[in-house]
Amino acid sequence: MHFVKMEGCGNDYIYVDLEQETVDNPQSLARKISDRHFGVGSDGLILIGPSVQADCRMEMYNADGSRGKMCGNGVRCVARYLYDYKKIRKPQICVETDSGIHEVHILEETEKATVRMGKPVIERPDHVISMEGQKTRMTVVSMGNPHAVIFMTPEEGSWKNWDMKKASVISTHSDFPDGINVELVQVYSETGMKIRVWERGSQETLSCGSGACAAAAAAILQGRTKRKVNVEMPGGMLEVEWKTDGELYLTGSCHIVCEGEYPGQAAEESRENKKKKA
Repeated sequence: MHFVKMEGCGNDYIYVDLEQETVDNPQSLARKISDRHFGVGSDGLILIGPSVQADCRMEMYNADGSRGKMCGNGVRCVARYLYDYKKIRKPQICVETDSGIHEVHILEETEKATVRMGKPVIERPDHVISMEGQKTRMTVVSMGNPHAVIFMTPEEGSWKNWDMKKASVISTHSDFPDGINVELVQVYSETGMKIRVWERGSQETLSCGSGACAAAAAAILQGRTKRKVNVEMPGGMLEVEWKTDGELYLTGSCHIVCEGEYPGQAAEESRENKKKKA
């Protein structure tokens, strides 16, 4: 099976073109191919298939095999794949996802792309949960997928030293029966913030496009930043702009890492049997 590995701001996925390959069990494949020791290694699997409404359809699976509705970094990489491999050269490349159709504009001169992420839905502007006798306040935002945005205080120190165990516990808290992505946010100016993300299904990732948008929306709504903000993440910088029409736009890198051949089902089963015998 031919695959292409791409990354957007360090958020890496394995991309498979369904016009060339057949994937019978994407959940199982996502778990195996995403393994950073026994697989190719990635935050998940993205399938690129045909669409009657757009230039292609994107199906996203997290590293644990669970299905995701949207990925802001992944959708930019899908557009880059169409641009480079399919030679689709249009002002706007349209990608159908489980959260709707998103238009992506490839910025040739910078190796970046801008995607229209849609309108954020502020589901719970001031939600509080209790854990071990302590209360944590957050803003719950939907970007087609759910996010809990938590603003960190200066007393909690540098973002590099934050304890992500707290984020992992919140991600599976009983208030969120389907799980939730968690953003820990430090606003350092009216045009800049730093965030770390715990993604349901993939744990901590170097960046998250929809998470950056959720964090920016919460910060802008609360008057912490202007409507255009740089979002620094461990994998690099993303730019989010919340325009007056209500639409959020996300700009960031999208690069091809490598491509190769992944063994088929028979080879996988043989390898699994050898591991069991060992």
